[in-house]
Amino acid sequence: MRRKEVFALNRMPSHRSAKRLTCSAMGAVALCYVLGWSALAQGDTSLRVGVYHNPPKLFAGEQGQLRGVLGELLEAMAQQEQWQLESRLCDFQQCLTLLEQGEIDLLPDVAWSEERAGRFAFHREPVMHSWSQLYQANDNRVEAILDLEQQRVAVVDGSIQQSYLAAVTERFDIRVIWMPVDSFAAGFQAVARGDADLVASNHLFGDWRARDYGLRETPIIFQPSRLFYAASPSLSADVLERIDTKLLTWKDDVDSVYYQTLSAWRSGGATETLVPRWLWWALGLLIVVLALAVGASLLLRRRVSINRAKLSTNEHLLTTILDSVDAYIYIKTPSLEYRYVNRQISELFKRTPKEILGKRDDAFFDPASAAEMAEIDQQVLSSGKKVTVEEHNVLKGEERVRTFLSIKMPLEMSPGEAPCLCGISTELTEYLEMQSRTHHLAFYDALTGLPNRRLLLESLAEATDPDRGPSGYSAVLIVDLDNFRLVNDIQGHESGDQLLINVAQHLKQRLSDDATLARFSSDEFVVQVNGLGERQSDAAANAERLGRQLLDTVSQLRNDRALPISASIGITLFDGEGLGVNSVLQQADMALQQAKAAGGNALRFFNVDMQTSVLERASLEGDLHQALERNELALHYQVQVDHQGATTGVEALLRWYHPQRGWVSPGTFIPLAEENGLIVPIGYWVLQCACEQLAKWSHQPAYAGLTISVNVSSVQFQQPEFVRNLEGLLAQTQAPPGRLVLEVTESLLMREPTRVRNTMLKLRTQGIRFALDDFGTGYSSLSYLKRLPLDELKIDQSFIRELLTDKTDAAIVDTTILLAVSLGLTVVAEGVEKKEQLDWLKGHGCYRYQGYLFGRPTPIEYLFESY
Repeated sequence: MRRKEVFALNRMPSHRSAKRLTCSAMGAVALCYVLGWSALAQGDTSLRVGVYHNPPKLFAGEQGQLRGVLGELLEAMAQQEQWQLESRLCDFQQCLTLLEQGEIDLLPDVAWSEERAGRFAFHREPVMHSWSQLYQANDNRVEAILDLEQQRVAVVDGSIQQSYLAAVTERFDIRVIWMPVDSFAAGFQAVARGDADLVASNHLFGDWRARDYGLRETPIIFQPSRLFYAASPSLSADVLERIDTKLLTWKDDVDSVYYQTLSAWRSGGATETLVPRWLWWALGLLIVVLALAVGASLLLRRRVSINRAKLSTNEHLLTTILDSVDAYIYIKTPSLEYRYVNRQISELFKRTPKEILGKRDDAFFDPASAAEMAEIDQQVLSSGKKVTVEEHNVLKGEERVRTFLSIKMPLEMSPGEAPCLCGISTELTEYLEMQSRTHHLAFYDALTGLPNRRLLLESLAEATDPDRGPSGYSAVLIVDLDNFRLVNDIQGHESGDQLLINVAQHLKQRLSDDATLARFSSDEFVVQVNGLGERQSDAAANAERLGRQLLDTVSQLRNDRALPISASIGITLFDGEGLGVNSVLQQADMALQQAKAAGGNALRFFNVDMQTSVLERASLEGDLHQALERNELALHYQVQVDHQGATTGVEALLRWYHPQRGWVSPGTFIPLAEENGLIVPIGYWVLQCACEQLAKWSHQPAYAGLTISVNVSSVQFQQPEFVRNLEGLLAQTQAPPGRLVLEVTESLLMREPTRVRNTMLKLRTQGIRFALDDFGTGYSSLSYLKRLPLDELKIDQSFIRELLTDKTDAAIVDTTILLAVSLGLTVVAEGVEKKEQLDWLKGHGCYRYQGYLFGRPTPIEYLFESY
């Protein structure tokens, strides 16, 4: 790890990792040249800027000019980019409304969120970082969220601080007395008067004004965010790109107006809150003593003999004080060589002061650390300003990364001389490691390493929050081991613990990275899965499939005495509307009890109707596995004729007759077969039957010229052995390849088009023909269409059905016929049921048909009897 940021304004230690925000780029907006609306005048861009009162980040000056960090940075950009800024005063919510309506162009100081990204445009590079913090009077002792019990907390009414703190304290059942105020300043005044115990504020305002009110910060930090200039959706994308370019250029230059502005507002505020109070006392004492030493050196010219003893005493006192301070204190020359070090520096480097003085940091730190420290030191000396920085350095001979919180400032040793650098560093390494261990103990299970109940409840609270917006269905699965108590009773708790570890490891391997697996109690695990789909039926199917996989995973485990292991699973679905954390867990637990009551090794849904649907689907899937072996599948054929009424071929259609259910719709079982992979052996059986039928017809002159069209699933078509298997079938049955037509869908052609084209070309060399089925219902590209070896286009029956009454359908069919003719393809109309439809198609150049007008799908033995 290395230095994160020169200014502590943008970095504070935290036990919780900040979520990464990804800003989506808005589409380019066309420039408008209409007179009276154009924002361009004499080469300058005029921007209407919303201004709300939020010092020190943003507020309006006496003349209405932009003030504060983000306001002055925008003014600097406008001056360099020749923009004309027009300020518009408004409160924050009013500013957002005006921005969305396009009545203002830019609004500084807006934190990015997914909801706001849908309403406004954002540039990519954040202007600065911010977070919220609690402040208290000096005699108060609040150190953690739990200390807020019965505390009076001042919060801005309706602010994000209020909503966040209310949610957190309610979750932990902490009773807080809320004191609504109109502004951060009013909240600080309330604490200063004694009307409140604490106040919630963003840290920028707090660092700026806390000392003025006699307050100090607490360790309670929350809601980190990145701040941007939000833009109206109608604003030119060029303005946002120029803002990004300017920010990146400024941030790469430590002497830029960006750092000057940040430093100016920091210096006007409170003392840096990350620094312990005793360090400031030590620093003040150091400066006082150094000032005394400089004064003493001047007096030596006149009273050398008299003051020699006093000077020696002061030097000894200074050394004693600085060596007693638990911090690393040093002074470096303008060339960054050590001029003074205290005892702690000597102990850190394991060298005597004589061995340290006169050397640079590269003698004690690895090259990368020394280079970064030199860069920071040069910035301090060149700017002449104090900085607070978090440094991550590695000593020579060590691999451990040490973390230091350092205060560095220029120090004038003698008038007329270049200033030296004075630094005070406190090591935070052990504190951060302890904080990390404490966090892990608080949120993770000690035995399995999985998230514990506390972390799971936080994750569920976020998933069930109605304010997060629509995100589809999520599911909670409670996995409980059957008869786990017997393992502990018979084999001992050590064996039971090892079993729990194994279960946790194998369950985690079965889950995707975005799923949460937690140990909820002794032998009970909870899985939270988000993004299961927008429709409840799809989400239920996905959750049921995952539950089956988890049951299989547990059943495959064995403990050290080879006892069989099984589990029961309860599942509930939720979409973030109307259900809280407790309700979700209660529903999943009720479903678990139903699974237990069924004898274990089972899963159940909370919703009865959903459970019936899932069981019905699972039963159908189980029967489908046996359909081929039980000879329940059959092929029916539907004739295809030309404009003279002659039969040119047939289409083979798959049918399933279930012993109990009767005829099962292909729209029901074919998608199921594609989903579970059964379509591969079923599709092979269909091709085998078609090839055998073509081989029989080849010896019968009346039928030798007929073709058989077979629908090929995309799952089947993309199998690596598909070409080899089909070539083997043709060789085995001696069927004429030129009479076999494979019907493919548009979705298949668009999926890996290069690979699909190569497969089609290999089969085409055998003489096999191809038809594009259901043309017009998908999304195929004409550029791919002309490159593929197609022979036929089949117009979907949905267009034929309303052909005579719907002008749009008629236009689509007419266009398809013209397209097929231009590409040299035969066009086949499906679903022809009326003679009027047939006459229309003939009149528009379509000469091949298929539908009930000519015959329904029927077994091969009855195919030509009724025709």
